[in-house]
Amino acid sequence: MNFQVKVFNWQDQGNHVVVLARGSMERACFRKLFDEIEKATQGLKQCKVLVDLSDSTYEVDSLEIQSLVAELPLDRWAPANRIAFVSALTSADYPRLYFLRTGLVGRGLSAAVFHDPKFAIDWLAGVM
Repeated sequence: MNFQVKVFNWQDQGNHVVVLARGSMERACFRKLFDEIEKATQGLKQCKVLVDLSDSTYEVDSLEIQSLVAELPLDRWAPANRIAFVSALTSADYPRLYFLRTGLVGRGLSAAVFHDPKFAIDWLAGVM
């Protein structure tokens, strides 16, 4: 697994973080991903985070996702931050990301999962 994190700050458009991930994502990889996103968004208000996992596979089951979400220090995330995941098109991967999204929403985050990056960007922008 490898990923790149880029932070963009536009005065009139807000703060944006784009994460591009490739390879096999195990539980530890997801944890590292969230740690990097937390570092990148630290101190940013109303940050929009796009996580593109379309070139990744997920080697994590629902119990691992549940324990991952429970241990994440989400109290450090700004309440107005939003995170959108772009899933690979395979049918087995989308439900896992949706389960992750459900856990994050249950912990107070604004999160969504999409197959199409354009829809993810529109959701982050508040267009849909």
